Amino acid sequence: MKVIEKFLDLYYEKFQNMSFDIEEDQYLPSKDILEEICEVLLHTSSKREEGRYSSFRVCFVRPDAELLDTYIYARTLMFEKPIEFEPMALHKLAPALNANMCYLALDVSESPIKAVGIIYAYTTWEKIMTLEATSGNRLPRIPNILVSGPGEMEACIGEASLARYESGSSFSFWTEAFTESAVAEELRRGSSLSDEERLKVLYRVIWRGLQYGHGGHIFIVPYEDLEKDEINIKYRLPASFPTLDDSSESYMGIDRNKQIVAYADFIAQLTTVDGAVLLTKNLDLVGFGTETRVDMKSKKKPSICFIEEDGTVDRSKAYEENGMRHRSSYSFCDENEGAVAIIMSQDGNVKACTKKDGEIVIYDHVGLPLL
Repeated sequence: MKVIEKFLDLYYEKFQNMSFDIEEDQYLPSKDILEEICEVLLHTSSKREEGRYSSFRVCFVRPDAELLDTYIYARTLMFEKPIEFEPMALHKLAPALNANMCYLALDVSESPIKAVGIIYAYTTWEKIMTLEATSGNRLPRIPNILVSGPGEMEACIGEASLARYESGSSFSFWTEAFTESAVAEELRRGSSLSDEERLKVLYRVIWRGLQYGHGGHIFIVPYEDLEKDEINIKYRLPASFPTLDDSSESYMGIDRNKQIVAYADFIAQLTTVDGAVLLTKNLDLVGFGTETRVDMKSKKKPSICFIEEDGTVDRSKAYEENGMRHRSSYSFCDENEGAVAIIMSQDGNVKACTKKDGEIVIYDHVGLPLL
């Protein structure tokens, strides 16, 4: 299938640039085998079971591979009789495959491909992803493909996504948007928060916000008192980021971490309300349901550019081609020097933008790194 060639090329490219040592059992199968696998996965992804689409992972490491012996919290089970790897059989099996804790293992050594077993593990990777924990149990770090929805696949190493296929389009993820980019630089400027605390909140908010599937956006500004004719904050709700208070042990150690996580979950919930959540650079809450009036105030159309993952600049996309939520975010950053906007779409895509050198720089397909 020509439409998935780019997806496979991105998978190989990103995999080859991984920084960890690759063992023999971790290598990707050939592209023709991967293409055959993807065809089956795409057909299966469009089938519903009791009104729901399944989400699951397939891997190319046999359950008896020596590599898996290092994962003491993972178990490998072999089917007594291999299962034919075709859409109908996979569709019936998929509801038993929890994408957060197991892989369906494929034998790709001969044709036809067979599903030969299940590798499953007790994982705490969501807490690692959102920086609630610095260590824990992850899915075995092996190549796999995640079926995330109808016509949607992600090329992964363990639970970390390298590339995504969606309705005929393929792209890789920006995992450094909040650590090494113009957005990251702007978030640090004027903030007293450590990078660790900032990332803990932002990753958690985005992670939870995407789970709601509603879409939403966040404005982060260097000051609270914006001009009243620029925005309308429907629900003003001032709240301070949990800070260390020597007189209160409730903020110390684990208890304070829980406060930060709860605060981030609260902010994520607010993103489900129409309008933007407004935060300061110290991630203090100003309010939510924020409407921007910059489009009415001025007919000016800001200059925008998209920054590709390799650092190249794409100015081919016009301001008018973007949706209302995106345009309002770009205009807001254009009118408010030092502002950052984070846009979460209903389809799961995340953008982050700010103003730099007179134009709005936009990082598309922002992904959360597994730290």
